[in-house]
Amino acid sequence: MSVLRRAVLCLGLGIGLMVAAPLAGHAADGHWVRVAEKVIAEIDRAEAAMKAGNAEAAEESAIASYFDLFEALNMEIAERQALGARRVAEVESLFHDLQKQAAKRADLRAAATALRQALRADAKQLDADHVAPDGSLKGQ
Repeated sequence: MSVLRRAVLCLGLGIGLMVAAPLAGHAADGHWVRVAEKVIAEIDRAEAAMKAGNAEAAEESAIASYFDLFEALNMEIAERQALGARRVAEVESLFHDLQKQAAKRADLRAAATALRQALRADAKQLDADHVAPDGSLKGQ
């Protein structure tokens, strides 16, 4: 093999590793746990707003936790890919319960607690399964 060909091969391998390593590392470094905690922070805001008597802000945060975070940060896609449609339906039902309680101006504690537990458990599993930040499974 010529020196030039070896140099090109080594350069190609090096570039490939530099591109692939950060992508593979996202799941391993707790990406989904961090995403879940962002969603949970919004759920916490909804619960705090309701406790403070600001039902409108509570309802807005309950809705935002799903649409602006869970969906927008690809956690829904990741769960569907790695954990299945049934699990996504369960989690979406928990979001619906939170939103329904907020719309009724009711105590959010039980709904928020159930949703926090589900999101944290799922995030740990997504990280353990090395699900990429775009929601794709490793090797797909």
